Amino acid sequence: MLSINLWMTLLVVLWCYVLWSRRRLYQLMLRIPGPIGYPIIGSLHEFWLNNEPMWSKHRKALNPAFSHNGLLSFIPIFNIEGNSLLQELNTLVGKGESELLSRLKNFTLRIATQTTMGTDVKKEEVYQNETIMEKYQSVLEAGIVLILRPWYNIKCFRRWTDVDTLLNDSKSAIRKFIKIIIDRKLKEVSKSDQTGNKSNTFVNLAIEQLKSRVFSYQNVEDEANTIVFAAFETTALTITYTLMHLAMFPEYQQRVYEEIKSVFPNTGDFEVTFEDLQKLEYLEMVINESMRLMPALPLSLRKVTEDVKLSNGVTLPKGLEFCISIYHTHRSKEIWGPEAHIFNPDNCLPRSLQDKHPYALIPFLKGKRNCIGWKYGLMLLKITLVKILRNYEVKTSYRFEDLVVVDNITLKLKDLPGLQLERRA
Repeated sequence: MLSINLWMTLLVVLWCYVLWSRRRLYQLMLRIPGPIGYPIIGSLHEFWLNNEPMWSKHRKALNPAFSHNGLLSFIPIFNIEGNSLLQELNTLVGKGESELLSRLKNFTLRIATQTTMGTDVKKEEVYQNETIMEKYQSVLEAGIVLILRPWYNIKCFRRWTDVDTLLNDSKSAIRKFIKIIIDRKLKEVSKSDQTGNKSNTFVNLAIEQLKSRVFSYQNVEDEANTIVFAAFETTALTITYTLMHLAMFPEYQQRVYEEIKSVFPNTGDFEVTFEDLQKLEYLEMVINESMRLMPALPLSLRKVTEDVKLSNGVTLPKGLEFCISIYHTHRSKEIWGPEAHIFNPDNCLPRSLQDKHPYALIPFLKGKRNCIGWKYGLMLLKITLVKILRNYEVKTSYRFEDLVVVDNITLKLKDLPGLQLERRA
């Protein structure tokens, strides 16, 4: 039997071999500014990237869900739910500064499940008692803990903490919620097959891939989980941050209000059409500027498939998984000038953007792996903001310079400013 000393020697030799085999990565880590990763597990250990051929196949199959005609079919839902949101916001008029994010999350979750899953969740118990929203929030909180405390990824350590229970319970509840919707749609799809009526909603396309054996049931669940969460969480945050910026800079709010009023002269629950949205150029600039300073997803992960030499001479070796900081790119003074950290919609004038690198503004990323629903997101953002800003003036006592961003998977603030609503004539 080998002695303990011999086993220890073998382990040390093996450890040295692993470190030597990864020497290019450690050399690279020392040349690029940023946090130092842990040996072997790195600093973004919890994230993994989809296999490229599988991802491409899934993306191609699901793209029709966000075609132009598909997006136009969502506008009635955006309008109906937007009018319902106005009724909720009416109760806040004259009551001082209020927290709007939770209401907006409920609003965008209702829309996300209707447009992508073809299901209205308003009557679901887990929606009415806000259980499902709490579970989504718990997954986010547990996710950031796993990223910042890598030892929690070792199950035997994590089991001694509340993180494991919190994460497992929350993921289980969310999967149950999504599974109920999928199973309900499976029955509906079977009936529609008999009548010949088919839909290109996200879930219907995923089920079609399941029936043709391109997707497994697990694939359908995973894709549905991702699209619902991405659709409601990021949109609610972007609406909130845009309203926050306009409340802090009333001169820009007045300008966007005048543009909206020129298209929609009357307040109330008016209908917004696709043609209307094309007239709101300044509103789009405001949204882009808000996403520049406060991108809902501040980080993006990528994997190098071939050696890539950067302009500074550093070579990223094939196989490296790395993180793109959208937040810091959007605030780079080299790209956006000395006042890159200040909210100014003129940064997003068409002529200003033309003079910059195509990847200077990437709230939805760019290229083949951009956000599949970016047009969907922009349309929902515009319609929602049009309805809110035409009906209310938004104010806050919180100062822009006091905003503090905290570590999270989605962009969060240490203190979320309250917003005061005053009804417009």
